[in-house]
Amino acid sequence: MQQLTMNISGAAPVGAAPDLPGRGGLWFCFRALPTAVSGVLVLLLILASPARSEAQAETGAGEMRWFDPATASYSAAVTQHSQLNLRVAGMVAVVTLEQTFNNTTGEWREGIYSFPLPPDAAVRRLEMQVGERLVVGKVREREQAKALYQEARAAGKKAALVEQQRPNLFTNRIANIAPDETVTVRLEYVQQARYDGGEFALSIPTTLTPRYIPGISRRPEPRAEEPALAPALSVNGYLGWAAPTDQVPDADAITPRLYPQPGSDSAPLNPLAVEVELDAGMPLAEVQALYHEVALSRDGERYRMTLARGVTEMDRDFELRWRPVTGTAPRAALFTEAVDGQYYGLLMVLPPDIERPGEVLPREQVFVIDTSGSMGGVSIEQARQSLALALRQLRPGDTFNVIAFDSSTRALFNQPVPATRHNLARAGEFVRQLHASGGTEMMPALARALDTQAGEEEVRRLRQVIFITDGAVGNEQALFEAIEQRLGDSRLFTVGIGSAPNQWFMRKAAEAGRGFSVQVSRVEDVSARMGALFERISAPLASELRVAWPQAVEAWPARVPDLYRGEPLVQAVHFGAALPAGEVAVSGELAGRPWRQRIAVPGQPGLARPDTAQHEGVASLWARRKIAGLLALRSASTPEEEIRPRVLEVALAHQLLSPYTSFVAIEERVSRDPRAPLRASPVPNTRPRGQSPQPYAYPNTATTGPAKAFLGCLALFVALLVHVMRRPEEDRVVEKS
Repeated sequence: MQQLTMNISGAAPVGAAPDLPGRGGLWFCFRALPTAVSGVLVLLLILASPARSEAQAETGAGEMRWFDPATASYSAAVTQHSQLNLRVAGMVAVVTLEQTFNNTTGEWREGIYSFPLPPDAAVRRLEMQVGERLVVGKVREREQAKALYQEARAAGKKAALVEQQRPNLFTNRIANIAPDETVTVRLEYVQQARYDGGEFALSIPTTLTPRYIPGISRRPEPRAEEPALAPALSVNGYLGWAAPTDQVPDADAITPRLYPQPGSDSAPLNPLAVEVELDAGMPLAEVQALYHEVALSRDGERYRMTLARGVTEMDRDFELRWRPVTGTAPRAALFTEAVDGQYYGLLMVLPPDIERPGEVLPREQVFVIDTSGSMGGVSIEQARQSLALALRQLRPGDTFNVIAFDSSTRALFNQPVPATRHNLARAGEFVRQLHASGGTEMMPALARALDTQAGEEEVRRLRQVIFITDGAVGNEQALFEAIEQRLGDSRLFTVGIGSAPNQWFMRKAAEAGRGFSVQVSRVEDVSARMGALFERISAPLASELRVAWPQAVEAWPARVPDLYRGEPLVQAVHFGAALPAGEVAVSGELAGRPWRQRIAVPGQPGLARPDTAQHEGVASLWARRKIAGLLALRSASTPEEEIRPRVLEVALAHQLLSPYTSFVAIEERVSRDPRAPLRASPVPNTRPRGQSPQPYAYPNTATTGPAKAFLGCLALFVALLVHVMRRPEEDRVVEKS
């Protein structure tokens, strides 16, 4: 006879075996399932991020492994190390950057490496050396250079291609590196030293902060060079780790193939050696490298410098500073150079430092602080301290506001408020609560800061916007245009934060805002750098400046900006076929009073004057400044078809890199059988020192993208769990004989 019984949830059927100890454990596992799944999702997201997946492939000091999609495995990458040689004469530096690429695999490789240079660097020479063979590169129009490189690569010839993605960001590609072979690429560029507050400085970036890419993501059009190498060229299906967007159409070109990896001085991922020869032309009171330990020697007024440890990690800027002995710094200097029968000059004039008479005007200061994910780690601490110090220097008659931004923009007050004790206390608490996360949506914050208007009061104020950021954005040109359009009577000053900020953006944004830029690379620098900033921005020292040459010249910048305390006037000129005879007159208003200074110019190349000197690289600096001036016309809505031929003419004549020209070097002999496979190896950059690990830079949402993906998965799981738990009870029929 059969007996039917009802099985209620949690009760054993009549006649069934007694409960086993494991059944309670199964129920506990079921109850803990959401937590377990959440943990698994988090782990998967961490493992899926580019930075984490590539970091896991790290195997030892200086060796990196990259993922090969064709074999679904990791293989040894092309490694690189760099040598930096600086020859400084006066305020002109000729720099040689030597990058050596070593193929540690058993296959033919193409090395691809993204690297930074100073934003004002005039790159003028390329050499490729393989063993004893040396190939000198030539500047060609960008598309022509790329086509020549592709042809050489396909034919199995050694070739190097250097392209400018931004004025401070370049890509180096080396084709057909044989197994266990080493190829060296040398770049030579010219850079002008800055003079600021009584000392000269040269800053050379060694790594890059990944740029945030705003806009709506879109898949790029297929590139002509990609089909043969598609399986190995890209990360996430693109040339870089970021996809192009409607706001940054070249996002895949300005993001390196591999996300920057952590490094250390003890075991460098990308080792760098540095040698410096400094001839300042004057007695020096101090010479130092701010962020590196160096060994310094002296021979008269010439100094030599090397790294104390021999090599260092490429995770922070190399900054060289030298201070003249008091009273020996030049008040005016003219550096000249003759190239192919043409004469060029670099003029520096330092106005006397006098106090501005009269009452100091009250200020309206708007502080904008970047709290995006790229500011994580030491950078956000530097930014908070910088902002806290800025608030303390406000005077009772000033007004202020604080604007913070990441993926969204938020202001402390609706409009600038008086700098009362109560308002400053609220601002201090606001600053202490800031932390780094999210994307770098800079445009809304800039618009909010520049569009904010003061109240109806009749008080005349100096309106100043102090922008604190690392500049890690990809839509720089759109931001420059917005600054110029919205600036009005305001002045914009930028504070570069971190060990590797986007120097080009910081300087150009300040230039567009008729201000200047300072950099805070270490927490201990905050007080000195911010103190100097606020001392200088009280008011321009010299304005309405004009430079009158004894004959017609082509000078860049064509319009001389206002100068602040401790800042020199610097102008590059093309004299023509001969140096002029006579004097150059500099005039303007100095602290509200007329001011004029004259500098003698030699009429013959062999005639020496105390305030003139022949210096290599002056012609390249003039050409670089002219190119920058022409490109700046884009912000004035000048059509691209008018700018391009004028830039090409200068870049080709002076053999310089530009947005429209590239360096290409090709060895005529064939190294690789064209039928042999060739695979691309992206070379990793080093993460900037002090920066916290960055997740994948999702467009629009940036660092909140992974969080939203996780929350979406978790919500889906919870919904599924609720659905299952709310289903009606089912009867189970158990047969019992």
